[in-house]
Amino acid sequence: MGLYISTAAVESRKWVTGFFTSFRTQYGDGWPTLYGPNKNPVTADVLESGFIYAACIIAISFIVILPGIRGREKAFVSCRFFYSLFVFLIIMLSLFGQEWETSKIHTKTQYKSGIGKEIEAEIGIKIGLHSVNITLKGTPEKQVNETINYNERFHWSYPWTQGRNFFGPFAGEINQEYRAAQYKGLPYPILWIAEYFTFDGEGIRWGRHYRQAGFFAHIAIWTAFPLWILTNILFFMVIRYGAYFMSLTGLLMVLGNIIFSSIRNVNDLAVPFEDAILAPKYGWCYYINLITGISCILLGMLIVFMDLRYPGEISSFFGIDVLQDAEEFYAGGITRLQGETQEDVRKKFASKKRKQILKRSRNKVFAITAFEEGSVFYSYYA
Repeated sequence: MGLYISTAAVESRKWVTGFFTSFRTQYGDGWPTLYGPNKNPVTADVLESGFIYAACIIAISFIVILPGIRGREKAFVSCRFFYSLFVFLIIMLSLFGQEWETSKIHTKTQYKSGIGKEIEAEIGIKIGLHSVNITLKGTPEKQVNETINYNERFHWSYPWTQGRNFFGPFAGEINQEYRAAQYKGLPYPILWIAEYFTFDGEGIRWGRHYRQAGFFAHIAIWTAFPLWILTNILFFMVIRYGAYFMSLTGLLMVLGNIIFSSIRNVNDLAVPFEDAILAPKYGWCYYINLITGISCILLGMLIVFMDLRYPGEISSFFGIDVLQDAEEFYAGGITRLQGETQEDVRKKFASKKRKQILKRSRNKVFAITAFEEGSVFYSYYA
């Protein structure tokens, strides 16, 4: 016995448009309309954009509360805050940025298997500490009945191991990703460039050396991040200690540049094409990390000099009492004996370190005037 289903009710119903039925077909099989894929090329690094966006949010939040700070303290706080935020942003961009080495050329090249016609395209390469990014963009984009705009990334940092040779399950990550790209059918120019990072023999070890350079530079720059945090904390306690840690932060950032330049392959990478040679050079991540590191070292040395010669001015800039800073710096040499009160210890500190305090101040002469209930009162004469 056959099953008969009347479609009269379905055909007679009217299509009622509503808020959730926009752009859907009127008649169909009863399911929501399926839209085709909307493929878009990658035009920006999401991680880099995220760090920049986060820094902008923090900066805007600070600007909102800035009117609540009075007088010249507003300028001092702004300088400290924005420079500290800038160093944080540069550390993050240097760690996860993709422009330690870059290059871009315009050339004719083969496209894919089965397509004999050559294409005009821009080919780019960006090398970071964790991966290499390869782009292929047609000029114009519409050629050989396709939209040519590719952006592919090959990693070597998950994990940071070389792996075995060739492309098996125990090979390095970039070798496995290269083999997956072959199965995927990526264009020839992308595969040609990626192949250079899979070689590991004689003097052709670009993949190995870029991985090692990225690993050790990553360690150095990542260590600078906790030192940056300690720098911000110590500037509210002892200015000179904060300056020391600022210099250490810059030193580690510069060390990352030195490591990256030293370990990379002696033979520079050069990928020849028909009309040009793709030869990466140092990019903005390399230079901005180097410049920021040098500025941290110089500023740390300048703050130490100011703390020794002009303690009043530098203490005003950081919003710290100069004598309190001096007490924190020198109090480590005072030993509290059994039976001594806090007042006795502070008197001992005053008698032992008064000369150093007076010597550190050139524009103002400080004098300890009285002791009362364990507290020291300071007065100064301009």
